[in-house]
This record gives sequence, structure tokens and C-alpha cells, in this order.
Amino acid sequence: MNSKKILYISTLPKESQTGGANAVNFHTFKELQKHFNCGYYQIKTPENLIEKYLSKFLRKIINQPGKFSFYSSSRLKKISEEFKKVASGYDLIFFRGFTPWILCKPTVPYMAYNDVNFQQFFENTFSYEDFESSDIQRIFDTEKAWLSNSKKVFFESVWGSERCQEQYGLSQDKLLGLGRGGSIQIPEFDTYNGGADLLLVANNFYQKGGDLVFEVFKELYKKYSRLRFHIVGGEPEDKVLKHSGVIYHGRLNKENHQDNLKLRELYSKSFLLMHLTREDTNPLVITEAGYFGCPSVSVNQFAIPELIKSMETGVLLPYNPGSDLIKKTISSLLNDKEKYLMMRKAAWKFNHENFSWDEIGLNLKTIIDKTLLEN
Repeated sequence: MNSKKILYISTLPKESQTGGANAVNFHTFKELQKHFNCGYYQIKTPENLIEKYLSKFLRKIINQPGKFSFYSSSRLKKISEEFKKVASGYDLIFFRGFTPWILCKPTVPYMAYNDVNFQQFFENTFSYEDFESSDIQRIFDTEKAWLSNSKKVFFESVWGSERCQEQYGLSQDKLLGLGRGGSIQIPEFDTYNGGADLLLVANNFYQKGGDLVFEVFKELYKKYSRLRFHIVGGEPEDKVLKHSGVIYHGRLNKENHQDNLKLRELYSKSFLLMHLTREDTNPLVITEAGYFGCPSVSVNQFAIPELIKSMETGVLLPYNPGSDLIKKTISSLLNDKEKYLMMRKAAWKFNHENFSWDEIGLNLKTIIDKTLLEN
């Protein structure tokens, strides 16, 4: 193990694996720990409630642009002050995420790892007209400068890296689409038993296209009585829950043994993972389903084309696809067993070979070793 000391800074708890962000955070630190003497520090400075509700009042009540209070100057300054208290005595700082840290000024080399930069996150989630343009630009400019001063900026996907380069104009040499693994015990065998179960795993049913899947499921269920629609995560409306063939499992917590077993069972027996998302970056659920050989049907948007080889390991549809296309896609696989089983084998192989935390850890070690040697 390298004797150099690394401080890992995150907004998230060290041991949590619930949700995609927490899982990536957990595994990233574990990989760094294999190779370096690492310390972990969580900074969770709360948002100023006055700033938060004032912005909401302006945007929601009187239809005026607000300020992005979560990254207000005052909150970012408090975060930087907290960082100063713990930053000494290390050879390198490794930040999980970007925007919370943009006023932090390490005195040693630093690196950061995230799904996307703030501008891409903002454009995925919000409308420019809802916020003061000068306030949003303040965050863009400050983040760009902070990333420019880092030694390396890692992304969970090549897409994230390319979007940052396009939006912030950073040197391509500084950016790297590092990738990421899943966060579930990887099976040794594909135990699929020939069922026709559709699976949706989503905290927000609508955001991840659950409504689109349900409308198609209703039609297909009339023809394929063995078809089932399993839902994990956020609770859908009553009309979904009460429909024949729909099975709602609630929110499953991977840190709970029984919940973990249930999720593994669902992945292993599902015919297709349905992920017709409206808002996303680099969804972990596609990789985790793929570990079990379960192909995904998703959209040709965000970083998802890096996770699915269309018509080989799953199917990529246009963003916000129509019900006829979704129905045709599912039906074609239901009716062609040989084609489907080939897709399962390809999904298994692709995800096992390309989304390994061990490989990511080794890549990080190589890059960090070189940086420490140069400094």
C-alpha cells in the first residue's frame, strides 16, 4: 500500500449503499482504501432555510426567478470553512462530487469524481427561467474555475466527461470518463426460469417512465396472461396498484438482508428491466440488472448508450417513446425465445466484463500514483 495520505471528502455517509449516489460513493472509497492510506470526512452543511423558502416563494407563488439557494455563496463558504478544519496533513484530496466544494482551496493536489458537472445537472432538472441568470452563471463560472485547478476530473461515464468539456471548455486531458460498477453481489450463474416479468426500479415512478410501461402492460396483459409488472421504489397511483398482474414491492433497501435478497430475486427472474426514464445521468439499475443477465429497455439519451448495446444487450428507444413502439419491442422479444436468450447471454457478458469496481480502483491507483510522484 502507498504510504501517501489521501483525504476523501463527501456529502454522504461512509457506509451507506442505498441509492445510486450512495453506492458509488461507498465503492469509490473502498477502492481507494485498497491502495492508499485514506481518511474519510463527511461534510453535510445544511441549506439556509430562509434562502430556500424565499426562492420557492419567488418561483412558485409570484412567478419570479429565484436564487439557487442550495449552492448559495453563504452555504458554499460554510462548507469551505468546514473543509479547512480537516484538510491539513494529507498529500492529496479526493472529492466525491463537484459543486459543494467549489469554494474549497486545497493546498495540495486534488481530484474529483462525479456523474455530471453542475450545468448538465441543472439542464436535466430545472428551467433557466426559474432562476436569476446571474446566480446560475455564478455557480457555472466558479465550478469551471475549481475544476480547472484540479489535477484530474473523473466522471461515471464518457458522456459526462464530454458534456463537461463542451459546456465548460476544459482541457480534454484533464477529464476522464472513469466509469463505475454496480452495487449488488454479482451472481455466478444466470438462474432465469423462463418467466415474462417486467421490472421497474425507480424512486419516482413517473420520472423513470413507469406510466409509459403501465399503459403498454395493460394492452399486453390481455394477450399474454403470464405477463407480470413488478415495481420497486416509489408508490404509483391506485389505478396501477389495483390492476391485475401488477405487483408492488415497496422500497427495497440493499442494506437490509431480506430486501437485498428480494431485489436479487427480482433481477434474476425478470424478463426485462424497463427504464424509459425522462431524467437521468448514468443509472446504476441497468448495470445491476445486467449482472443477472436481465436485458434493459431504455432510451437513447444521457449516458445510457454506454450501458446498453442496442439489440445486443438490451434495446434503446427514442426519448419519450410512443406506446406502439414500446409494445412492439416487448412483443418481439416475447415471441422470439432464441433472440431473447442470446440477448440475456450478451447482457450478462457485457456487464460482467465492463463494469468492475476492481478495474476502476486500479485505474485510480495508476493516475493518483503518477500525480503524487510528480508533486
